Amino acid sequence: MLTKSVILSHRSEWVEWHLTPRGWERGTEKCDNLAHLIKVEPPEDRVLTCRYHQNIAVNSIWLQTHISEIWKSANQEIVNKLLEKFGSCPQTI
Repeated sequence: MLTKSVILSHRSEWVEWHLTPRGWERGTEKCDNLAHLIKVEPPEDRVLTCRYHQNIAVNSIWLQTHISEIWKSANQEIVNKLLEKFGSCPQTI
């Protein structure tokens, strides 16, 4: 009798978003269908950098998402001002 082994696969993708005086700018990203990262240097005038994550198991219908803050300026006043103007981190890959 032949048996098949089930391989559970997991897909994990993320993109970094930088908040600048011009708004949110896309940064480094990692997609599972790419063999490597697409690296983008952060803008010098950024005040906040967040990473938006999407994770899903291939055998699942549930997409898990979360945002992590990975860098923030010490000037909380300008961070708050730009967040009010442009909103929170984009939730898109």
